[in-house]
Amino acid sequence: MNNRLLVPYLMGQRRDGLGRLCALDRHPWDVLAVPGCDDTLLTDSNEKMRRMGRIYAGLADSACRVRRAGRVPVSVAGDCVSTLGMLGGLQQAGCPPDRILWLDAHGDFHTWETTQTQYLGGMPLAMLVGRRDRRQRERDAIGALRAAIGVQPYREQQVVLSDARDLDPGETEAIRASGIVCCDIDQVLDQLRPEQSLYLHFDTDVIDAPEAMPALKYHVKHGPGPADIGALFRALRGFPLLAVSVSAWHEEQDLDNRAALACLELLEELAPDGVNRI
Repeated sequence: MNNRLLVPYLMGQRRDGLGRLCALDRHPWDVLAVPGCDDTLLTDSNEKMRRMGRIYAGLADSACRVRRAGRVPVSVAGDCVSTLGMLGGLQQAGCPPDRILWLDAHGDFHTWETTQTQYLGGMPLAMLVGRRDRRQRERDAIGALRAAIGVQPYREQQVVLSDARDLDPGETEAIRASGIVCCDIDQVLDQLRPEQSLYLHFDTDVIDAPEAMPALKYHVKHGPGPADIGALFRALRGFPLLAVSVSAWHEEQDLDNRAALACLELLEELAPDGVNRI
């Protein structure tokens, strides 16, 4: 059973360019294919939510099977909403993590109350910890998404959010009022204990390397470089990792595969043998 899971979708929309990752890696990948989810452009946000429910329910099932086989599921997907599928898979396998480490240049903590853009990609961490959809006179679409995926809300006090340096008004206040632990990249290890099981989520845009990796999404200055992330990942080898998820780059802009190759190199830092753990 392959433990590396490629999810070639972005907000419910097909992104086949991510498939190039499979040819670049020395490890085999399973590519998630969901019937009826082949559109490359969706404009209706409710339809996006319905598609993501189906896609990430499939990811949850795959992650659960990998975890039950005693291996560490590793996913690469087009967006951070995929974390609901990975967490759901861990919960369904009977091994929810003690902590979640979320590396991201952004907070991903908007709700419909705070968002100015209505962009679902700004909401995944809020979704993960159970923040509700508070639009009036409409159904709870976020709750319906969690139910479709089969994931239970995670305690925000167990989340460590690192290097979220680009926060919007409303989002900033929501994070400060939450139980989420926020820190810089060099403080992460101070927030974790080696005996606690860990789910690591890594949004590649946490990296500040526009010249070396120009295809990264939503670049934010003054962040860690690839060497900083690599050093952290080497330090995490001593922790009981249950799962790893990656939110990908702009695959259509990564024509020289620099972002893809850099991501694969960082995954190797977590487990250089790459066979039994990662």
